[in-house]
Amino acid sequence: MADLKADMSDSQLMEKYGLSFQGLQDLFAKLIHAKLATETYFQKRAMKQAARSVEKDAESTCPYCGYRAKKRFTHCPRCNQDVSEWLDTVELTKILSFE
Repeated sequence: MADLKADMSDSQLMEKYGLSFQGLQDLFAKLIHAKLATETYFQKRAMKQAARSVEKDAESTCPYCGYRAKKRFTHCPRCNQDVSEWLDTVELTKILSFE
């Protein structure tokens, strides 16, 4: 919980604890189940991280593990998930903000 309160990103948490994206999501679910956090907290946290990605001008962000790169990719270099059908964070933010 201290790392969440310290505002560590998903990528930082996964690296620090050697977790996959799914492992991190499972951990979040356990925290919710134990009533140490709420779904709303994690939804707001995800939105905040997405905003940070846009601020850093990342060209492509993996929706599974949060990996960011300046170049577009169709398979995430970190988790190897197929992301070819996903919009990157910048595109999605533009669509949602009607830019």
